[in-house]
Amino acid sequence: MLRKLMILACLTLATNVFAQHHPTSKTTEKPDDAKIDYQQMGAPMPPLKLLVFHDTSRQNRMPAAAPAENDRKKFTSGKLRKMDDSKLEYLTGNDVKNDANLLVMIFNPSCSHCEDETAIIQKNISFFNKSQLVMVAKPVNAVPLSDFYLRRRLGEFQPPIHIGTDSSDFIGKTFVFGMLPQINIYDHDRKLVKTFNGEIAIDSLKQYIE
Repeated sequence: MLRKLMILACLTLATNVFAQHHPTSKTTEKPDDAKIDYQQMGAPMPPLKLLVFHDTSRQNRMPAAAPAENDRKKFTSGKLRKMDDSKLEYLTGNDVKNDANLLVMIFNPSCSHCEDETAIIQKNISFFNKSQLVMVAKPVNAVPLSDFYLRRRLGEFQPPIHIGTDSSDFIGKTFVFGMLPQINIYDHDRKLVKTFNGEIAIDSLKQYIE
């Protein structure tokens, strides 16, 4: 009986040593996200998660015309900083349904070029029948973003313009360090087909909008 136990122990030890020196090649690990160059044409759209702001209350809306600078400072330093947290929510890439190209605009709400480009898009919002527009800013721009949202009256447009702060490092993965704004255009399969930097004329964008 003792001899059988010794033989069994030796077989077990040999099996363990073999397994250590000959590891199986099969793995369940997912591909390393860091190895994907999201700036290359044809690259998939990285995960998108925004902390979005929606405000439909009359008392917090900006007037149709942009206010004087002193009035704007008074407005942003008061009401905007006290807005109800219940108006904040998250939006992911899965929440944005696009039957055509998806436009993701990386911007800074304090950037004049970004504001001008937003105005261009707003004037031509009728071209967006199937395409969707998502505007993404860095989290540090949360306060000026709410000011921007109200001043540009973004909550009044149809189809809706999604706007919020980056919660998934989308900007870090896709920004090419050119001029702002940057507009990434993804096809129906969420593959990158074009990147624009700086102010873009509507004629250049039209061919990508449905």
